[in-house]
Amino acid sequence: PALFEQHTVLVNCYDAKRQLPSVLPGELVGGRVATERLIRAGRRRIGLINGQEGLDASRDRLKGYRQALSSYDISFDADLVRPGNWEPSSGYEMTLELMALDEPPDGIFCANDMMAVGCFDALRELGLRVPDDVSVIGFDDREIAQFTRPPLTTLILPHFEMGEIAAELLINAAGGLQAGPTQIKVECPLVERDSV
Repeated sequence: PALFEQHTVLVNCYDAKRQLPSVLPGELVGGRVATERLIRAGRRRIGLINGQEGLDASRDRLKGYRQALSSYDISFDADLVRPGNWEPSSGYEMTLELMALDEPPDGIFCANDMMAVGCFDALRELGLRVPDDVSVIGFDDREIAQFTRPPLTTLILPHFEMGEIAAELLINAAGGLQAGPTQIKVECPLVERDSV
């Protein structure tokens, strides 16, 4: 081996050929957990304001959402899924679109907390109360989630744990234990607050 051998572990991303070890958040399971939390709160028409199309996070959170509906025998309704852009403005606009449907949702899963902030504004403007009229759940556990009114139920994007696992893989590699092209998915824990 060369004196300064390079070891690489990717965090929150992966290479095109998936040849390098990477540590990623468990987006699919996270999407399922978020949607199931709304279903367990008695919600049956659940909207999803997703992130940009074409991104892994958006695709996997949508898959998890669909899995949760399916496992509770709730049919998938494409009208309830709206593309956002991770910003509060899209959470606001997409919530207004969802609530204008003939059968509006009684629960909304926002694929990140910033869109949930916009969602709260739209619901407040429509005279609806969270969670009495509409339950809302976010994703990421950004600091703002504690300060919305009511505080936002969300899932943690496990940056610290992902970093910890990546560091372990690097230390193992430096010690001669090669990880190979492994993709490790880290659980996104649910944080219960008052919006569901």
